[in-house]
Amino acid sequence: MKKHLFLFCMVIFTGTICFAQNAVLPRLAVVKFTGDATERDAKRVRDMEESVMIDSGHYTIVSTDDIDQILEQQKIALSSIGSEDNITKLKRENIQYIVTGTVNREAAESFVSLRMLDVTNAKFMPNSPRGVVNMTSMTTIYQGVGAIAAAFLASGDKVQSGNNAARSGGGGQVYKIGDFGPAGGIVFYDKGVFSAGWRYLEAAPAETEWSGVQWGAYVKDVSGTSLAIGSGKRNTQVIVDRLRQLNETGRAAQLCTTLDFDGFKDWFLPSWDELNLMYTNLKAKGLGGFQNAWYWSSSEINTNIAWLQIFSDGLKTSIYGKDITIFVRAVRAF
Repeated sequence: MKKHLFLFCMVIFTGTICFAQNAVLPRLAVVKFTGDATERDAKRVRDMEESVMIDSGHYTIVSTDDIDQILEQQKIALSSIGSEDNITKLKRENIQYIVTGTVNREAAESFVSLRMLDVTNAKFMPNSPRGVVNMTSMTTIYQGVGAIAAAFLASGDKVQSGNNAARSGGGGQVYKIGDFGPAGGIVFYDKGVFSAGWRYLEAAPAETEWSGVQWGAYVKDVSGTSLAIGSGKRNTQVIVDRLRQLNETGRAAQLCTTLDFDGFKDWFLPSWDELNLMYTNLKAKGLGGFQNAWYWSSSEINTNIAWLQIFSDGLKTSIYGKDITIFVRAVRAF
């Protein structure tokens, strides 16, 4: 009798431990992947990423059907999933981590990048691991996605911090257009080599953009801005210095320089050519969460007007004054 009672207690005790272990596992959901791959390939990568996370044993997985339903019911857009309002909604659903990413197809291979959003502190983890995945079979997809996801799994539910080289773009990691950049934005330009302190340009996430913003310095001259790719950062500094002289605040260039997203503070207002690349390489491909609206560049034309671009159709125009209020999206070089 005592032996049976002892065995019964051991079973209850072991079950309690197992239940407790499972109960404390953080809840993680893998959401839809974006990019230029087919919907079928994006779904296959997503499914395999979910399998990798299940097999890791580090998380309680929210099924893809459940998370899709939650996103739809709560009206959470993937392009702004890290916004304050959406973070609050995800916390209500008791979700601690969100994994998202991009899939860009080339022949039989796909370039896959991953991001993990820590819902508990509303920050994307600093690494955005990426790699090539062979799409010929579910086995090769699982192996490829698993290798990329290793950064997420190296320390349980933490992604190891990126080093300064990765943050600057000079650490050897290669990015493709449409990949997530080190600051959590989306890469929209690669000049091919690392020089003058940068190689890539990334657009800030959709949740950081502003609406109803003036360019500033209306009927005042701001000399020294350029249209060229690579000139946006200098343009922005020139504008900010001039606005300080004019005692203006809350203007497009000023807002960009004060942006602090995930610890990155080196944002600026894109030049006209940089803004056009954002439309061509991101908005026109359904990336970046841009509005069908007008966006400011940092390139002035004269005392009255500056270049802007209409993101509904890509039209570049200069017919409106610097005093109109439109959208602003910051960028950074790395």
